Formats: sequence, structure tokens, C-alpha cells
Amino acid sequence: MNGIRSAIFAVLSSLLLITIGACVAEESITPEIAYYKAENSDVSLNDIREMHPENWTYIGSGPPSFGYDNTPHWLKLELNAASYYRLFHLQYPLLDNVDVYFISPQGEIEHYNVGDKKPFYQRPIAADGFVMPVPFNEPHEVFIRVQTSSSVSVPIRVWETSAFHQAQGPRYVAIGLYFGVLICMVVYNLFGYVVTRETSFFSYSIYVVFTGLLMAALSGVGFRYLWPNWLWLQERAITLFGGLAFVFATLFITQLLGLKKQSKAWHAGLLMLGSFAALVAICSLFLPYAITIFMLLPFAVIACFYVLILGVAMWIKGMQHAQIFTLAWFCFLASIIFNSLGYLGLIDGQFIQRYAIMIGSGIEVLLLSWVITLMYSAERTEKLGAQEQMLKHAVAAQEAQRVLNEELEVRVEDRTRELQEVSESLQKANAELERQSNEDGLTKLFNRRFFDTRIREEFQRSRRSGTPLALILLDIDHFKPLNDTHGHQAGDAVLIEFAQRLQSLATRANDAVCRYGGEEFAVILPATQLASAEVVADRFLKAISEKPFVNISGAKAPPLNVTASAGVAVLEDTMDNATDLVEAADTALYAAKDQGRNMLSLAT
Repeated sequence: MNGIRSAIFAVLSSLLLITIGACVAEESITPEIAYYKAENSDVSLNDIREMHPENWTYIGSGPPSFGYDNTPHWLKLELNAASYYRLFHLQYPLLDNVDVYFISPQGEIEHYNVGDKKPFYQRPIAADGFVMPVPFNEPHEVFIRVQTSSSVSVPIRVWETSAFHQAQGPRYVAIGLYFGVLICMVVYNLFGYVVTRETSFFSYSIYVVFTGLLMAALSGVGFRYLWPNWLWLQERAITLFGGLAFVFATLFITQLLGLKKQSKAWHAGLLMLGSFAALVAICSLFLPYAITIFMLLPFAVIACFYVLILGVAMWIKGMQHAQIFTLAWFCFLASIIFNSLGYLGLIDGQFIQRYAIMIGSGIEVLLLSWVITLMYSAERTEKLGAQEQMLKHAVAAQEAQRVLNEELEVRVEDRTRELQEVSESLQKANAELERQSNEDGLTKLFNRRFFDTRIREEFQRSRRSGTPLALILLDIDHFKPLNDTHGHQAGDAVLIEFAQRLQSLATRANDAVCRYGGEEFAVILPATQLASAEVVADRFLKAISEKPFVNISGAKAPPLNVTASAGVAVLEDTMDNATDLVEAADTALYAAKDQGRNMLSLAT
């Protein structure tokens, strides 16, 4: 019982973290968003740019949502100039094909083609949705072409880079807690099945497994971590796992409520729903997603209504704990209705559309596990009571009672040990999530979020102890032309190799090599004087420039000669905070670039 309460607390905590992540400040899109529904799929970007303004429909700054519509939709908006790096984020992860065009005032076009019809590794930035860098500094006109068999929902956010990564931390912790609870429920109930051989524990565990896979597909987590290159499964995951989840739900409900004995009519209706769910799962293997999703969505609402009414009927009939069972399915039904209305474009609410079914399923899973435990405990209590009554008439009544007590103590100890193992598993999962939140997804170095925290800590430590502190900022020379000439994949390969070379030279345990942003890197050197930091920076530049980068733009491509510029600064008495140290290193970096690139400059 305490384990279920702890799990409920974990889910509520994850919902709080989701809300915090959703409320992190981001740069709002000031201009209005306009859209055009292209009946002809051959409409090109040039056609769209030359289109008369009267053909566009302006929908304000709210998230565009058009329901299920397989025809192409074009969106356009304006982005103002900014003096910092930004990320363009399409938050809905189930779009099939998306083309994003950034057009500068000079007419230069930067194009990204994304969607879940492509392997995950081809995305510009690893994220559950679709994230791409906004071209720096100048204002841009943005055109977006969307064509998908799923709901045409295009929630757009433009983030300052560090704000985006800060927002992902609470969200990933929350998602980790959610799936951690599901895993714990599976393990907990499989353990219950092994101990008791109660079949409802087993069928419930399989139901939770498919529910978790369904949630992973809906949230984009599954495509990112479980099947990133399996496009066949990505196209069918929602309808396949949704159908299988309800197949095992019908089996579990039948066993839990004993419907074969309680009511043959209710059991027959539930069997029909389970058979249709199996049909949806089978059809998802052969029919297009656009067909099977319209089989699944109304079926899910009807099936949940049926189970909800079934729970009320059992409640009225006096079945023990049926009220908790009814509450569980009410939460799940409400989440499915809100989620379906959001995907169909009938309601506007991105938070509900992204998290409603996850919230509802989490509460439902926990409450159903609680029902199983309570009903099994009640049945067990009745059996023990009958056994105790019989033992009163036996000669060895006292000895039997002692044996029974010992058995209960052993079970309590086993359950306590099990909950401790679950707690340790959650702690390890949280530690792994914390590591991932501090790691740059491309280079595997520490990210900007970690750098901002670490530089403040080292600044304060240096001030307290009076020890020196040095900072090196490095920037890859002419990185944008390299990207434009050889492609973004080559640029990514250069960033990865560059990071590995820096990391191989930073041998001290307290040195921290971070990706500062884009092609800029930072190295924090505690207890290091200016002269020593200069030597280290010179080693970095030589390690980059003296050895060409090979196999970057293809196996047969010639090696690339890459250089970098570096700025070195040390903590001075006149500096009031860590920002002053960063600004000094940044000024030195720009001085190095002004000297001709592949240069090293010291802060004065």
C-alpha cells in the first residue's frame, strides 16, 4: 500500500515538473502566423512567396491546428533580428514531412527537411519534436510546409538556446519519473504474479507495458530512444500499441472483476470490444495510418465509456473497491477525450494535447494497481479468516497461528526489500537523467547549462580560497563556410572531432570542457595561472591545426584543415562575478579573430 502511495506521489511530482518545464520563459513570436491550404501538392516555395496576401489566412500567434487533413499546409511568419542564438521548435512530434525555409533580407534561403518519415539521427538537433537553429542576427521570413497523415498540429516556439535546454530538464525528469513508475508497476505486479499466481497481476503488467509503449510513441520518446531507425514501427506504433493495450485491458478487467461469474452480458460486450481492439492492431500492420487512427480514436472513447459504465454497474452491485476502478477509468477516459479533441483540432490547448493522456494514463495505472492490491488483499484476508476459523477447532491452533504470523512477517520483509530496490532503481534513473541534462547531445561534452553553473561555482570557490581561475574560449574559424560547402553533417562531424581533441588534452580531473554554443567551446581551468592557461590554449590550437580532419564529408573526400581561435582570461580582483570573467575571455577571443584567425589572445 505504501508503495502505491509513493508511486502516486512520484506521478504528481512529474506533473509538477512538466508544468514547470511548460512555463519556462521563451521568446514569443510577435508577428501573426498565416496559413494557406494548398490543394495542389506541387505548389513550390517560389509560388508561395509570390502569392497575393489575400490568399493567406491570418490566425494570430496561437498554435495552428487543422485536425486530420492530408493536404499540404503552408505557414508563414516573421522573425526579428536577435543578438543571441535561437532555436526554432515545432513541438508536435508526429508530423510526417515538414520543410522549414529561413529567408534572409538578401534572399538567402536556409532549408531544413524534417519529419518522422526520416530516421531520428537526421534531425538537426536531437529532441522529441523538431528543433533547428535560427540563422543568427538578421531578421528572417519563415515559410513552413507541413503534410502529414496525423493531426496537422504545428505548435511553434522560438527559444533562446539556453532557455530551451533549461526547459527540457524538468520535462525529461518528469517523463523519466512517469516511465519509471510504469516500470515499477510492471515489476511490482509481475512479482505479485510469481508469488500469488493471480492471473490478473500478469495481464495487468502486459497492459501497462503496451500503455507505456503507446505513451512513448505519442510523446516522441519512443522514436528518440527505442526505435530511432525503425520507420515502419514509427508509422504504426500508436494504433498498434493502442489496440494491443486494450486487448490486454479487456483480459485484465475480466479476470479482476470475475465477469464470467458476475455477468455474462457485460463479459460478452467486453469480449466484443477486445476483439475489435485486436482487429485495429492487426489492421495497423497493413492499412495506412490515416485509416487505422480513425478506427482507434472513436473506439477508444466508446471502449472507455463502456468500461466506465461497467465499473458503475459493479459499484451499484456492491463489488468491493469498484469505486476506485471506476475513478481510474474516468481519469483515462477524460484524458482520451481531451487528447482526441485536441488532435482533431476541436479544442486549443497544447499542454492538454501533449500531456493529457500521459497524466490520465499515469493516474489510471496507479489506481488500477491499487485496486488489484486491495482486492487481492481482501480475498486473501477472507481466506486467512476462514483458515483461522478452522484452526480454532484444531488441536494445533496456536502453532498454526505462529506459523502464519511468521509467513506474514517474511512477506512484509520481502515487500520492504522490493520497495527499497524500486527506490534505488528510481534514484539511478534520476542520476542518469541529471547526467543527460548536463551533456551536449552532439559532442557529448558538458553543455551550456552545466557551464553556466560550473563557472559560477568555480568563481565563488576561487574567491573564498584565493586560488587562481582561468577560462579559455575557443571558436572554430570559418565554420559557417565549412557548413555551407560540405553540409551540416560534415559540420557536425567537425564539431565532434574538435570536441574529442579538446577533451583528450584536458587531463586534470577538475578541468571542464564544455560546448558553449554553436561552434564555440569553453574550457574551465581551476587553480591555473595565466601563463599555464596560455600553454594549455596553445596546445589546443596546435592539436586542432596540425592534424587534418579526415573522413568528415565522405570516405573519399580529402582531409579538411581546420583551425580555431582562442581567448584566455584569468580571474582578476576587479571582477565582481563570473560574467566578468566570461566577457574578458570573449573579448580576448574576438581579438584573436581580428589578428587573422588560428591565433591566441590574452585578456588584458
